[in-house]
Amino acid sequence: MDLFTAGTETASSTIIWCILLILHFPDVQTKIHEELDREVGLCRRPTMQDQSSLPYLRAVIKETQRLVSIVPFSLLHQTNEKITIGDYDIPKGTRVIPHLDSVLHDPHIWGPDVDVFRPERFLDNEGKVVHPEQFIPFSLGPRVCFGENMAKTELFLFLSSMFQRFRFECPDPENPPSLTPVIGLTAAFSSYKVVCLER
Repeated sequence: MDLFTAGTETASSTIIWCILLILHFPDVQTKIHEELDREVGLCRRPTMQDQSSLPYLRAVIKETQRLVSIVPFSLLHQTNEKITIGDYDIPKGTRVIPHLDSVLHDPHIWGPDVDVFRPERFLDNEGKVVHPEQFIPFSLGPRVCFGENMAKTELFLFLSSMFQRFRFECPDPENPPSLTPVIGLTAAFSSYKVVCLER
């Protein structure tokens, strides 16, 4: 039950963060709507078979996960042999807690606009989704989140259905809600209000 709760918490937080980011970047929502209208329309619900035809939405999901870094730290790991990283020798048996957030916000990897919500960083020149090895919101190695595939499915189905049916707007565009996370075990959000307009 704890694993189910943990998976639900992170997926729902990602959805809520995505809507919050959309309030700050309405042009992104316009592009999502254009893609959904062109590829799926309004007569049927999006399915997993639509993933390949909705690359921009998938890039938005990835960029939300990268920028927000819902789970900034991974589970405890341990080195099973002596390794050297740069000038540092790390002995066998050293306990290591991967700091995922530092990788997901490294300007050497993601560019100087690392703190900007820019889904296009996950699209190549042909508009196809790219999967950089440094994109690690589900951790890495043998302790990667085993709910990763379920989370990806949930995020795609929920967000594609939500954006297909609704337009999200800020009730007070002059004072949008804060993007500053409340840091704990996860990057939580401050509560906010949103206007949902049926499309």
